[in-house]
Amino acid sequence: MSLQATRSIADLPTPPRLPLIGNAHQLLRTSRLHLVAEEWARRYGPIVRVDIGRRRIVGLADPDELHRILRERPDGFRRWREQQMVLGEMGAPGVFAAEGEDWKRQRRLVITALNTNHLHRYFQVIRTTTERLHTRLTDAARAGITLDISQELTSYTLDTISWLAFGHDLNTLGRGEDELQGHIQRLFYMLARRLAAPVPYWRWIKLPADRALDRSAAALDQAIERFISQARERMAGSPELREEPENMLEAMLAAQQAEGTFSDREIAGNVLTLMIAGEDTTAHTLGWTVWFLASNPGAQERLAAEAQQTLGEHLLAPDFETASALPYGEAILRESMHLKTVGPLLTLEPLTDTTICDTHIPAGTRLILLLRQANLQWRPADRFDPDRWLREDDAAASKSLVFGAGPRFCPGRNLAFLEAKSALAMIARNFHIELDDSAGTVGERFNFAMIPDRLRVRLRLRESVSPASVPAAEAAR
Repeated sequence: MSLQATRSIADLPTPPRLPLIGNAHQLLRTSRLHLVAEEWARRYGPIVRVDIGRRRIVGLADPDELHRILRERPDGFRRWREQQMVLGEMGAPGVFAAEGEDWKRQRRLVITALNTNHLHRYFQVIRTTTERLHTRLTDAARAGITLDISQELTSYTLDTISWLAFGHDLNTLGRGEDELQGHIQRLFYMLARRLAAPVPYWRWIKLPADRALDRSAAALDQAIERFISQARERMAGSPELREEPENMLEAMLAAQQAEGTFSDREIAGNVLTLMIAGEDTTAHTLGWTVWFLASNPGAQERLAAEAQQTLGEHLLAPDFETASALPYGEAILRESMHLKTVGPLLTLEPLTDTTICDTHIPAGTRLILLLRQANLQWRPADRFDPDRWLREDDAAASKSLVFGAGPRFCPGRNLAFLEAKSALAMIARNFHIELDDSAGTVGERFNFAMIPDRLRVRLRLRESVSPASVPAAEAAR
């Protein structure tokens, strides 16, 4: 890559700023951080400078440059150093926070756990949690109450990923909030809070929330240590689990035994990383998808027809193959992720001086990659149109940055699609979805992930849908 450039960061367009603090006052509402950054990109172009005090941050929304940057990880770019330190302090030093050779080594551990050959065995867990979600939603529909659907979907994804990761069935859908769930939710909340903090205040003074985090982190450490011990006992009694693990922890322990290069702390960190990555992102993707379906009755009816045709008399997908065979359902998910990308921002820094958009970028410059904004430049969208994903080939779909790109492409993509499609098929097959807008317009709230705010729905039981009764042309309107 050429280092020739015609301008420096100082030459870049920048929003109006105040003396001393720069643009810091415009970023105080971190829940709107992504919206502010995207508006700057629309107004000032695909590369913009933002000043936070004396620090200069560069925002990027050029699709080609973002693809190039992501392909050059981990050797050319890394996450902000502050992020790695925060994750390490919170006990999650897994592959998400790892860099360089350490990332390459730990990546093997996660890839082993998420091997597509294991997904068939993992599906039984997904089927069980989907059945429990069906029971919860059916009870709500019969009672005629409105639902905070995001909360229900978060319980669904938490139950699924905790069972798949640890081999531990929380069953929050059936029993209500679990103590472990509270610890995990606190970890997730504090991760977002600390990543957004202008200074690492907790290293000098700890607020009540930070002390509560310490207690939750200690409880999680003890729980994971117990899960590891229990998994080792199961595997000692059933050696076949090394070849056919029933959960991700067993797969990681099998890799540890085979290679002898992974510590228990690395295994614990990566299991916890999978929990964090697999809970809210999938839940909020499903939440936005439910919102789109409630807002587009034609698409909802077309998906219901596909679900009934694919599932037959089953209320939910009975096996891996059935859950995988929902082309329109997958197109709806892709369109939802394109328009409402739950990970709209990615923060990186170059390891060496480089050139981006004809601008000299020194090593260590903080970059914010606007993934959703770049996606919408590659494929502008003024309406919800799932059929665009059925009209184009895989090469076109590969331009999407929803799951990242390059070597650090999200390894949990296939599991996320399987889990989301299972829930989506069940919901579409069994329920009519209507928005309850009494709490106000649904908005976007950024808290590490992009969350649908004030999303409440009413569900009505669906008796039957004739697959032939909803023409494609009508459903697409």
